[in-house]
Amino acid sequence: MGWFDDNHPMGSRAEEEMDAAIEAMGWNKWYRDPQPAGGTSEPARVERPESEWDESKWRKSNFREGDTIAKGKAKTTYLLTDKDLLPLQYQKQMNSRGFNNMKMYKKREVERLSWKKYGGPNGLKAAKEDKKNGVKPVSPKKATSTGKVRSSASAKAEVLGKGKGKSSIPDDE
Repeated sequence: MGWFDDNHPMGSRAEEEMDAAIEAMGWNKWYRDPQPAGGTSEPARVERPESEWDESKWRKSNFREGDTIAKGKAKTTYLLTDKDLLPLQYQKQMNSRGFNNMKMYKKREVERLSWKKYGGPNGLKAAKEDKKNGVKPVSPKKATSTGKVRSSASAKAEVLGKGKGKSSIPDDE
């Protein structure tokens, strides 16, 4: 603790009163979006070989309990959609210009939700790599002839060497 914390000019009672006033005004209130008629369900799984669906094998989150993230940042960082974020609670916060309320979600909950969608930390990491490399996720209806969903690594192996005049098929000359 610093000097100001120990020697608060108004005292700890004033701080407690301020916390009670903030709570009464609803400034620290957590909201939830209206749910669709059928209710919300778990986000649709995105299958890939790197995915680990057993939650007990996942590592703990690196974020603190109170860390929050804006909705737009959560969607881009964790590859989620509006529909995926529906069941989560959020706080309203003004942006830096003083208007347009932002929806601030708890980082731990958003991270956990993305792990459920992509199959743990490794599955999310693979999904981010695929997005960075421009590989589209294979839909469950369009599985390969063997019936398995291919990962980005196998997709890269086929494409490797193609482009700029190179071919992965040896020339028979």
